[in-house]
Amino acid sequence: MSGSGQPLRLALVGHTNTGKTSLLQTLLRRRDIGEVSAHGGTTREVEAGEVADDAGVVAVLLDTPGIEESDRLRDAMESEQTDRYDDPRTLLDRFLASPAAADVNDLGLEAASVRAALGADVLLYAIDARDEPKPKHLDELAVLAATARPLIPVLNYAAHPDAQPESWRGACARQGLHATVAFDAVVYDDAGEQRLLAALKALAPGHEAALERWLALRSRERRDAIAAATEVAGELLVTAAAAVVVTAPEPRDEAARRLAVEDATALLLEGLRERETVARDRIAATLGFYGAEARAVAFDVAEALGGVDFLSPASLERAGLWAAGAGAGLVATGAMVDIAVGGVSLGGFAVLGAVGSALGAAGASARKVLRRLRGQEEVRLGDAGVELLAARAVATIRAVLARGHAAIEPVPIEAAVSESLEHDAGPAWRASWAPARGRAEWSDLSRPRPSGVPGHARAEAVRNVAVALADRIA
Repeated sequence: MSGSGQPLRLALVGHTNTGKTSLLQTLLRRRDIGEVSAHGGTTREVEAGEVADDAGVVAVLLDTPGIEESDRLRDAMESEQTDRYDDPRTLLDRFLASPAAADVNDLGLEAASVRAALGADVLLYAIDARDEPKPKHLDELAVLAATARPLIPVLNYAAHPDAQPESWRGACARQGLHATVAFDAVVYDDAGEQRLLAALKALAPGHEAALERWLALRSRERRDAIAAATEVAGELLVTAAAAVVVTAPEPRDEAARRLAVEDATALLLEGLRERETVARDRIAATLGFYGAEARAVAFDVAEALGGVDFLSPASLERAGLWAAGAGAGLVATGAMVDIAVGGVSLGGFAVLGAVGSALGAAGASARKVLRRLRGQEEVRLGDAGVELLAARAVATIRAVLARGHAAIEPVPIEAAVSESLEHDAGPAWRASWAPARGRAEWSDLSRPRPSGVPGHARAEAVRNVAVALADRIA
């Protein structure tokens, strides 16, 4: 065992297919170590990863092969007894010196797990909480107890609807293990990691300073990640709030005017859809997800938000901006746009009124979205539309923060999304992007492109929006 001032050594142990490698990846915030498979039994040798801060290595985590033949392992260990006073550790040492422990085709992989456990300060016993306690688990615990190392049962997959955490807590308590911690490698729980590190403090005397550094490191990383992600969202929202698309000034009849308005609206919305998709990918990247992982994150988030299109009926309905209208198809709450003359058909929904909403009034004066300007019309996104984008951005950040780095299947993020869409919006949000109103040069979605350089004021607006969003997330 390492002494005071040395990195804390943790061994992840347990049966095959309980998520040891998944836990390792999420604890390390790395996907490039170990291999996660739905079939289990993937880890065939001990692998190590480090948690490090600017001052050096804080902890070393060992991923061990699964103990698949726990009953045979226990029998082999206990068969080494030659005296009634032989203690379990003596029996374990004898087994490790036997031919069976050296033979990879016999109990060699189990022996490798035990040897890694003997070199650790604390054992993290990975439990698949979807399973029920069985005799094989009692055999594993008996063998691991013989190492004389402190052991913390970790309930993995605890967020799954089939999880049985109370059954496991009871089974562990009967083995004298009361410090059970639920920590899900798939649906990441920041509070769960805090509880795990607190439990380690109690069982690893002499490593309190290392664990404090670990806690501080993760706190800084989370704060920095939220700041980076909300900066991306702030850029999106300032771009959306500032964007203005102006129709051409040529004289035309009413039908041509309405067609020009529809074209301008479609141009603005398509640009916003594309920017939200790009922003979602960038948010995933700031939180450590790339490539196939980022695509999986984007898919989960898009599904939970009601589709990729932020102005789709499903998305608007989730946000409370869409309802069934008697005899009128679909009607947005308060109507979707505010125009000076009649309604227009916008994509797949009907615009029926003159009240500012998702695509509507611009600025605090609530003037009409479309107004005549030297025979032209302006199209802007109204506050409710920007607010919808903001809620979806925060929902995306919450969802990605809640996704463990070992997730290989869709992650249930409905709660995170619902919380954002239902509770996050507020006056501070609208105030934060208000300076972007009337500043068409702040958005490269504006058409025609206005002259002028955004400068420091735009960057400050982005920061203010990011802070307003981060306040809700933090």
